[in-house]
Amino acid sequence: MSFSLVVARYNEDIEWSKQFDNVIMYNKGAELKNGQREVLLNNVGREGHTYYKHICDNYDNLADYTIFLQGDPFDHSPHIMNNLNEFINRLDKGSDFLYLSEYIIQCNLSGCGHHRGLPLIETYERLFGERKSNMEFTFGAGAQFIVSKKRILCRPKSFYAKIVEMLQYEVNPIEGFVIERFHKIIFE
Repeated sequence: MSFSLVVARYNEDIEWSKQFDNVIMYNKGAELKNGQREVLLNNVGREGHTYYKHICDNYDNLADYTIFLQGDPFDHSPHIMNNLNEFINRLDKGSDFLYLSEYIIQCNLSGCGHHRGLPLIETYERLFGERKSNMEFTFGAGAQFIVSKKRILCRPKSFYAKIVEMLQYEVNPIEGFVIERFHKIIFE
């Protein structure tokens, strides 16, 4: 079983990532000076843009599992290195989707108490092509998770391209906060 570690960096210190061999560093900030390989991207769309751009660009060449992390993965997941190493050591027994955040929050399309006023219903309809107004779901605060290639390939590349398009119009689009809440729904 193979895995890739995709990091969405702005200007965070990414020294922690050097312990892994298979890091794909997407950088939306200042170029790295330490010789680490990086893919430079325009600073748009928060980490969600980075994650789904990676899926679009690598759709036909994905690892068995992809681990999506922010440049500072410790903010929402203080024990993330232990959690990651545990997962990596049991890749063959892994699930198809796993939050790496230590803060899992219950939400509903009708509203999410941790960020009021998000266009959850409208974004859901735009993304999935159906209108729902009352649907329970969970999300991992901090947008860090592991997903299998099998789950990613359940949707066509065009679906992920739609997400990239939704997020690329500015640095911090409101849809970015919504997509963060939808990661698990996207990969169901």
